[in-house]
Amino acid sequence: MLSLTGIAMTAVLCDLWMERIPNAVISAGLAMGLVYQLYAEGIVGVILYLGGVMLPVLLFGTLYYFRMMGAGDIKLLCVVGGFLGPFGVFFCIVRAVFAAAVISAVLLYRNRTLASRWEYFWNYITEYSATKKWKPYMDGVDEKAKFCFSVPVLIGILCGL
Repeated sequence: MLSLTGIAMTAVLCDLWMERIPNAVISAGLAMGLVYQLYAEGIVGVILYLGGVMLPVLLFGTLYYFRMMGAGDIKLLCVVGGFLGPFGVFFCIVRAVFAAAVISAVLLYRNRTLASRWEYFWNYITEYSATKKWKPYMDGVDEKAKFCFSVPVLIGILCGL
């Protein structure tokens, strides 16, 4: 768990500083997760590892497709899944989404942007439904409306310890 926490903290710092999570951090985390699963569970650990790595992709692939979530955040969750397996990453995701909802509510309240964010979301869904033309969700969004999802992921990890 110390290795997972260290990788997640590194990812958060990179995300906050560079607005991206380097693939080197993700690769190191994935390798460490596989080694951990092999050590802890033997050959069954490979199945747990693969299930844990794939679950975030399945759950958040659509959000990435519409660019509502960054690839680095999903890859970080894959690292978490590599360490915790499918059940552990699922509960980490639940905790992270709850933390993200709290952060979002604070930002919406502080910036007084609930109505404009809801209108933007509704217009995006309406336009996509009518035209079926893809465009990134976050294009043209005010920077105050964005935050690094790696922070709630770290919170989800720490709350599960």
